[in-house]
Amino acid sequence: MAGLIKALSDLATALARRVETAPDPARAERAEQLRRHVAEFLAPRAADLSAPLVVVLLGSTGVGKSSLFNAIAGGPLSESGLIRPTTRRPVALVHPADSPNVRQDGSLAGISARDQLDVRVDPAITPGLIVVDAPDFDSVERSNRNLAVELLEAADLVIFVTTVIRYADQVPWDILARARQRGVPLLAVINRMPTDTADEAAVMADYRALIERGELDRQGAFGDLEVVSVPEGAIDPASDGVRREDVGPILEAIERLRHDDVERRSVARRSLDSALAGLPEAVERIAAEVEREQEAAASLRKALESSYRAARKELNREIETGTFLRTEVLRQWLDFVNAGPVARYISEGVGRLAAAMRNLIRPTPPPPAPEVREAAFADLVTSVVRHTDTSASKTAAIWVDDAHGAMALSKEAALWGSSPDLVSELTAQLEEWMEVIGDEIQVMGAQRKGRAQAASIGLNVLGTSAILAVFIHTGGLTGAELGIGATTAVLNQKLLEAIFGERNVAAFVNRARARLDLILDSVFNSEEHRFIAALGPMAETNDLAFDLRRAAHAASRAAPQ
Repeated sequence: MAGLIKALSDLATALARRVETAPDPARAERAEQLRRHVAEFLAPRAADLSAPLVVVLLGSTGVGKSSLFNAIAGGPLSESGLIRPTTRRPVALVHPADSPNVRQDGSLAGISARDQLDVRVDPAITPGLIVVDAPDFDSVERSNRNLAVELLEAADLVIFVTTVIRYADQVPWDILARARQRGVPLLAVINRMPTDTADEAAVMADYRALIERGELDRQGAFGDLEVVSVPEGAIDPASDGVRREDVGPILEAIERLRHDDVERRSVARRSLDSALAGLPEAVERIAAEVEREQEAAASLRKALESSYRAARKELNREIETGTFLRTEVLRQWLDFVNAGPVARYISEGVGRLAAAMRNLIRPTPPPPAPEVREAAFADLVTSVVRHTDTSASKTAAIWVDDAHGAMALSKEAALWGSSPDLVSELTAQLEEWMEVIGDEIQVMGAQRKGRAQAASIGLNVLGTSAILAVFIHTGGLTGAELGIGATTAVLNQKLLEAIFGERNVAAFVNRARARLDLILDSVFNSEEHRFIAALGPMAETNDLAFDLRRAAHAASRAAPQ
């Protein structure tokens, strides 16, 4: 049994993961029902075949489950009547010796722990059997329906109750289909049968034909499925139940199981074996859902990554060519630098350059380095926002046509555009980037012996020139951009090389550009991650489907022989 207990524990754990990661409540609920079946019925039953047998009365609204329960109990323990649903909480008839199994460690312990089980203790009955009157599985109250299905998963034996006018309804047969899949032993009762013998025979024949079609004929508790016919009006007012003489076969089955340990263990073993055999089929539906979700998530992620990758590539091209910078920003910088004198002094030597720059700066207003830098940053931020906006809208337009993508978008309407905090966060990161550039310029200046006097040009001027050197190169510029863009690129490069040396400048610009790329990559990754976060756990690639199938098959193979 150790191997079976281990396999069931693994399966319960995998199902719990599914509950946590399911993309919608319906799928989470389905996985939770199966998890409880595994953890609260299969595991306890596998651990102890001699534990009390759980017999559950199931049926639609108003078919007489409570009346049958009262007949079994011999008194009015479960309320019957015209108001629906009558059974709002399941009622369990229990011998005192079996009470711990209900409340602590049996297949009903989970329901009892949630205070969803009305336990009626009767010392007059024989121990070994727990009889439960379940809520209606077609109740108007969702919680009642869910609890009825949960009791089906916890049952060792089901007494299925219907009426002459309800036996062909679709909902009961949906429940019976799950009972067939589970392999739980069955007894059947048709209430309110017509007293005419021919009419009764016609109903019984039709019902048996439906049972055979549903492959339930061999699922009887003691062989072929037995159907008990209860005539219309067979009521015992004293017990608020059906007349005991009209449900004799049911009462005999109950007493047989109460007094015969071998028979009781046989039913328990059969219920366990059938449930274990049905595990792969029950788990397959959930595992297939997980796989389809993973495939959908992979497709959605592919569209997401493609959109943002293309935008990032285009932004990279704009930075390399400087085309994101406004012409007036470049012109403002060139007007300050005074291209002609600077070009002449660059060719004559750095000392003349420094003097010229001091002469240019001193008699004029303060250099516009901060304004140019801020404008350049603003242009870069604008370009980033434009590209991330476009990527977001393209991605959302694709996702909205997919059920999972549409669900993610409904959770976060802001996904149709870039993040509201993008501008402020990117601007702050660029300012930090500028501080690092300033620190490196000071270090490089100190390392150039005899040229430290060039620092008199000013950190702001050199820093802005360095930033523009990162932002703009001569390659790729065309048309109207060629003149001013190329001029700016050349002068910035020459200015920096004259002061710090060609090799130092090249390495410095590469480092600065690499840090900028890290910043921009982080921004684009964050923008993408908003979609992944909205998609939820299904976006995470994992082996859940494999783990579910493996544990289910392991439990099925480990069934005791």
